[in-house]
Amino acid sequence: MSHAEEKNIFIDWITISQIHEGASLPVIASGAIVFYDGFGIPRFEKASPARFGGSYETSLQIKCDGSFVSLNGNVGRFSRRDNLFNLGWRETVEKCNRIMLDKSLPVFTPRGLSPDLTESRGARLSRLDITANFACGSESQARHLIRWLADRSVSRMKKGRAGDESVWWSNTRHMIKAYIKHIEMEKHGMKTDDPVYEWCRDNGIVRVEVELKKRMLHDEGMHKLENVTDQKIQQIFEAETEIFRRVDRSDEPDILDAIPSRYRVTAAAWLAGEDLRTIMSNGTLYRHAKILREYGLDITEPRNVTRFPTKVHVVELKPVSPPDWYRFDDEFNQPLKLVVNK
Repeated sequence: MSHAEEKNIFIDWITISQIHEGASLPVIASGAIVFYDGFGIPRFEKASPARFGGSYETSLQIKCDGSFVSLNGNVGRFSRRDNLFNLGWRETVEKCNRIMLDKSLPVFTPRGLSPDLTESRGARLSRLDITANFACGSESQARHLIRWLADRSVSRMKKGRAGDESVWWSNTRHMIKAYIKHIEMEKHGMKTDDPVYEWCRDNGIVRVEVELKKRMLHDEGMHKLENVTDQKIQQIFEAETEIFRRVDRSDEPDILDAIPSRYRVTAAAWLAGEDLRTIMSNGTLYRHAKILREYGLDITEPRNVTRFPTKVHVVELKPVSPPDWYRFDDEFNQPLKLVVNK
């Protein structure tokens, strides 16, 4: 893949499946789970996916029960030494299909005519992780960013963190994660003298991932292969990572003057370090919090007395592109031209 074709936002996981009605495909499974009724009669059997290993200790899960096929895993990472940068949407689907052909299975296609000219119901997605890398300039700055993000909240999402290395927000629709990439690579066995590790460390690379779960994919119409486009992926990623562009204004001396008088006392109390939960009801707190977020204040979090010296620089960072020396090679890198949306 040329750098001209490379995208800053890429795919880090895909779960995709398709039903081929009337087909008699080779069965691929690691076993089966049988469900019995109250009389001990088997009523339903579900095949378990088989795990296929690639080079560099990578693997994917593939299942076929004769007509239903599925593929699950980090396809772009499969048989590659790392996933610092990964494949874009179109390239990910193409690699999925090269892997399926390698296993003597049909390729994933949009709704319409399949390669054998029979009517196809089209492939379906039940998980899609989209991600990008941000450069903070150094490991110290990357840790500052994680600490700054850990003080932020996202509406209707539960937050978690692991020190100043990673932070995440999740609900039943999706998950947003941010973590320091070279630390994660070292935990997975990468040597500290590896050029990829050194580049991540020296540039303070922070990986940001948005995991789109089945419910959100369905709500966005992206559970159907034919509806997924690079443009839609870009729009969702930017919308879900808005927290990176939310400038903290709590250190601006004139911020109170910009806030409506009704909410000014609440803002002033929070800026002074007061625990607002002890002086107002939860209903009032969250009602005021909704308004004050528009002015860059998050009163649902404790007042952050540690200043982040380059916060405006960090929240305005754009995803970084791979350096010229970075390689995407693997045994499935031969082109396969199939119709998927651009």
